[in-house]
Amino acid sequence: MYLLTWHITIGKYRLQTLKGLKIITSVLNLSDTAEIELPGQYLNTWNKIEDKIAVGDPVTIKLGYDNNNETEFNGYLKRISRDNNSLKLECEDALFLLEKTIADKEYKAVDLKTLLTDVLKQVDEEITVESDYEFSFDKFVIFKSTALDVVKKIQEETKANIWFENKVLHIRPVYADNVQKKAVIFDTRINIQKNELKWKDERDKKIQIEVIFRQKDGKQKKQTYGVKDGQKVTKYVSSGSEADMKRAAENEYNLWNYSGFEGSFTGWLIPIVRAGDSVRLRDIDKPEGKYYVTGVEIEFGQSGAKRKIAIGRRLG
Repeated sequence: MYLLTWHITIGKYRLQTLKGLKIITSVLNLSDTAEIELPGQYLNTWNKIEDKIAVGDPVTIKLGYDNNNETEFNGYLKRISRDNNSLKLECEDALFLLEKTIADKEYKAVDLKTLLTDVLKQVDEEITVESDYEFSFDKFVIFKSTALDVVKKIQEETKANIWFENKVLHIRPVYADNVQKKAVIFDTRINIQKNELKWKDERDKKIQIEVIFRQKDGKQKKQTYGVKDGQKVTKYVSSGSEADMKRAAENEYNLWNYSGFEGSFTGWLIPIVRAGDSVRLRDIDKPEGKYYVTGVEIEFGQSGAKRKIAIGRRLG
């Protein structure tokens, strides 16, 4: 029988007791969060706790079995709050550091990685950018903005998956397969404790692809393909010719219009899966398939531990 173990540090202190915690990570949201809940008796020592830890302190959460703990969250203490009969410590990943005003600047003909690297080094020299998203701006203006404002604007304009992992900002095309990491196998009969997956046939799907080409004057050229008013998927392309845009739209449509699983499922703390990874799903009644992981939610406490995994597009 496995014994749940944990190791949590805030600033220079290590927590000695824990009621429960929840960690939410997603490639669809800019920030990952963690909420640590302490037992009710700590409400009586509120002032003593605030003397030891403070907003902005670094937070590391390691979870596991039998002291074989793995890091599940790195970030910063964002808020200390009371909730009914417990004390809650709300945490956020490195996005917490980006609420800092940066220098005004106008960029011309700049690629995504260069732009963000220049912006983020004004916040923290240790932050790095990992990007396999080929995207450039003919012009990008920063005026009275925080680093967070810039990252939000980039996400809105590129529709890229952007998220932090420690102090590394990842930028990837939507649902891009990370071929460097092996897909984790989940079988509905073996290591899935709650199955909320639904099988959907491609004949029942309604997908509309919007392909966008950004012209030098800043205007956008668009082309759509698929079912009108269907689930909208946006893809940016580097060629503005009618033939190339049509081909890109058709290819993207074929990637999305497939028979496969949708939804989420819940496993135990192991095997470890992160947002941005891939899983291989096995089911007795349906074909095996590889799927992109859009988000992971971990719950850990006195009643046990579980890892809920949300999937996106099928990868193969």
